[in-house]
Amino acid sequence: MTRKKRIATAAVLVAVMITIVVPSAYGVQPDNAGALYSAYLDWLQGKPAGLAQINMHTEKKLTNPKVVIVDLTSQRPEQKYSGSIVNPTIKIERKPLGTYLETETIDGKPETIEKVRFRPVTLLVIVADKDYWGARTVSFEPTQPMMRLDVEVPLHYEPAKGGFHVESIETVDHGTLTIPDIKTAIVRSITGVQVSWVVERDDAITYESFSQETWGGLPDEDRWESSGTALVTDKDISGSIDVSDGDVRIITSNVDYRITETEICTYTWCRTVWSLTPVHIRNFHGTPGGYYSGGISSGMPREYRDKTDNMDSFNILFDAPSDNGGVYLTTSISTSVCGGIGVQVCFSGSVSTYRESESGHRPHYHVEITDWGTHSRLYYAYKDGNGRNYYEIYLEWD
Repeated sequence: MTRKKRIATAAVLVAVMITIVVPSAYGVQPDNAGALYSAYLDWLQGKPAGLAQINMHTEKKLTNPKVVIVDLTSQRPEQKYSGSIVNPTIKIERKPLGTYLETETIDGKPETIEKVRFRPVTLLVIVADKDYWGARTVSFEPTQPMMRLDVEVPLHYEPAKGGFHVESIETVDHGTLTIPDIKTAIVRSITGVQVSWVVERDDAITYESFSQETWGGLPDEDRWESSGTALVTDKDISGSIDVSDGDVRIITSNVDYRITETEICTYTWCRTVWSLTPVHIRNFHGTPGGYYSGGISSGMPREYRDKTDNMDSFNILFDAPSDNGGVYLTTSISTSVCGGIGVQVCFSGSVSTYRESESGHRPHYHVEITDWGTHSRLYYAYKDGNGRNYYEIYLEWD
């Protein structure tokens, strides 16, 4: 056997091992071997690639369901998978953004650890059969090369369009619509204290996403179903909103939602699922929210700064959610907003902002004590007593 033939044979054997042996070792179904092989080639070339395996959960038993996974992380959505419900695996971009410091408890002692920050990935997961459909948006930081994600997809009973069809699955990008004035945070100050709500370049806010099943027409503006939350890091601006001397500001955002249309057809039924997923923050506004004279309820654990500490300026940081996130603020959109390229898709209803955020991607508060007056201690407390999840702080002088 010639040298060239030996090299070619070895390359074939390596490809076979990657396609058959390696997927089994990683728990990847053979149908997904192409994703693993593609990621492996990217790893060899030093590209920032990773894998995400989706463990799907539904409350109903489905009949021969079809699954579609769309990656919404890039500027244009990309359909990464269509097929069986059994543990689909896709290739994702694992893009490092820098490092940050995180305090962890190790052997009972707090230690500061340097970690790598990765750009969050947002996936749209759609599942459907002839009787049910469901969609779930999932956002995560790809901290490991191989991520295993448990995804609970809510199902909606709605019989599909029957008949004889050409079997196909396709996702179409229809541009964006902008939902204005979504409540995002609340910032309070008291006399002698300036408080700034700070959003840095890579910080993320978590907003609600929506989906709707329709066939032969456009979505109904007030029939959107919630499809979970999405972390949004892309934004036109970063910086701070400052308040002082008792002012309160409600921070609102104009958010671009990506419009996608996914058509799923088997030989005997068809569905069309439209989705609205938050992908870009246009701006932040601080609207007046009244006056705050200070005060912390008895149920809130207090932290403080003493005048003798000589720390007139400090940051208040937030934890990752201890309860899988939760609704922070809800905004009612009473006047429909519309958008899209080549179509006119509209939305009206309620949009929730969640306190959920991934490690290293959280906005924070900066406190500047401008006048201690006759006080010797400044107390502050997080809204939720069992964690530091809400972007909301209460203050009180002693």
